[in-house]
Amino acid sequence: MKKESWPSGRAEGCFSRNTRCQLLLLIWSTSAVMIGCNGVEMTCPEECSCRTTFDPEDGAAVRVACTRGGMRVIPVDFIDRNAHVIIISAPDERQNSLTIGPIFTQPAPFVNLRELHIVNSNVPSIGQYSFWGLQNLMLINLTYNNLTSIGADNFRGLINLTDLHLDHNNIEQMPSETFRHLTSLRTLSLSNNQITTLVPRLFRMLAKLFYLDLSDNPLTELNPEVFKDIQHLRIFKCRRCLLRRVNTQIYHLVANLEELDLGENQFKYLTSDEFISLKKLKKLKLDGNQLSVIVDNMFGRNRELRVLSLARNRLALLAPAALANLTNLAHLDISHNKIDRFHLQTFAPVVDSLKTINFSGNNLVLNEIAIVLQILPEIHGVGLANLSLTDIPLNFFTYNEHLVALDISWNKFTNFPYKLLTKTKFLQRFDISHNKLQTLSELDLQRLEAIAQVNLIKNTWRCDQCSAGTMLVYMTTTVLNATLRHLKCYSPMRLRGVNFSEMTFDRLDPCPTTHEAQMSVIAGLMLVCVAVLAAVAAALCCTRRRAAHYYTNEEKRREHEHEHPDELLGHTELGSVATIHAPYHLVSKGS
Repeated sequence: MKKESWPSGRAEGCFSRNTRCQLLLLIWSTSAVMIGCNGVEMTCPEECSCRTTFDPEDGAAVRVACTRGGMRVIPVDFIDRNAHVIIISAPDERQNSLTIGPIFTQPAPFVNLRELHIVNSNVPSIGQYSFWGLQNLMLINLTYNNLTSIGADNFRGLINLTDLHLDHNNIEQMPSETFRHLTSLRTLSLSNNQITTLVPRLFRMLAKLFYLDLSDNPLTELNPEVFKDIQHLRIFKCRRCLLRRVNTQIYHLVANLEELDLGENQFKYLTSDEFISLKKLKKLKLDGNQLSVIVDNMFGRNRELRVLSLARNRLALLAPAALANLTNLAHLDISHNKIDRFHLQTFAPVVDSLKTINFSGNNLVLNEIAIVLQILPEIHGVGLANLSLTDIPLNFFTYNEHLVALDISWNKFTNFPYKLLTKTKFLQRFDISHNKLQTLSELDLQRLEAIAQVNLIKNTWRCDQCSAGTMLVYMTTTVLNATLRHLKCYSPMRLRGVNFSEMTFDRLDPCPTTHEAQMSVIAGLMLVCVAVLAAVAAALCCTRRRAAHYYTNEEKRREHEHEHPDELLGHTELGSVATIHAPYHLVSKGS
């Protein structure tokens, strides 16, 4: 922020009250007293930090943060009653142990309080009428506590509350109409609790609810009766809720949904009319389920859909009309399935709209992917991770000149794909982590300089002066500093795990000499020769043993022939089996 200086020849009193006020709003204080805009003293607990901020729309706001941890009591007596934001939190290693009662309302309420955060503080329950009189309170955040139950009286008086966050607690049950006093509520997060059942009319009076998150609760099923009171819902999340199916009547009740997240449940099959009621749906996440097929026209009525995630299922193929009518689809994730081929007509509806596609972790060969990319000229982002790739042809992205993001992590690249990247002139996000790169040349580094976000971690970087020397120079003199500093040496063994940020040129191993390199090659050839000779010797030995065994058995058979000639002739005449398995010369003799 630009600093204002005193004009020459003028006293402080010449400034307008508004100018002085804005200057005072910049003051931070950790002492017991601070001065506000109007010159009135404001108190601040010693274990907290207090500051006044200024927003053009909301004006001045007093913000109090107590985040050191180890608290047993909230020091409300020393917090200024004009506070607008109060944050009580603690680090994991020094959590608070607090209780909540009517401490913010007695003896006098915090009438200006707009946000209250009490996080990571082992709060076991919310007392009745704890927030009575806080009519300007718009957000309550009680995440990461030990709440086991809540009731309607916990929230009485909060007529203007719009956001309530109760996630990461141990809530097991909630009675009907728990939130009936929160008629202005728009956001409700109940994720990461122990809720097993949603009772009917649980959300009564929440007609304005916009966002509901029930993720990470062992619900197993959803009762349609619960959703009758929240028909204006726009975003619904129920990830990891142990769901096997959803009663489609729910979709009829919340037909205005724009985002639906049912990821990491136990869906095995979805019908073609599963989402037929959700005509306004823009984002659908079905990743991490057990779907084996996406049937034709499954999303035929979801013409507004822009984001579709089908990652980490068991899909072997997308049906030819699986994406029918999705002419607005911009982002498709089909990664980590069992797909080994495509029907080209599958992608016909999204040719002009699709911006990103993730092929990672399938059974696909590059040719199959290349054919799809040829018909997607508007693609901006491509995921090719975990496909066992060692190289990508130079002309692979010939038809994708607008490529901005590329992920080729978790593959087997030993050489940096410099020539490929010279063709992707607009690339801004590039991930080649978890490969087998050992070094980067100056040309490689120059190309990387032009890319805003680069991920190079978890490669087999060789830390000798020839391999890492240039990289260390670039680390200290270019924009790649932050990217290279976090890399770790893989070899030699004495430097394995050492960060590049800790390396100096002197610590690097010297370059292997020409003589050493030649000796290494000769040693390698000698090892190969020894292995070949050993294999040949073993083969000869085995052949001789078989020959000796054959002749020994042949002599025994001849002796047996002379001793029992009638027996052999009898077997030859009686059965075809004996004839088939007897030596050729015996069969001829018998006949």
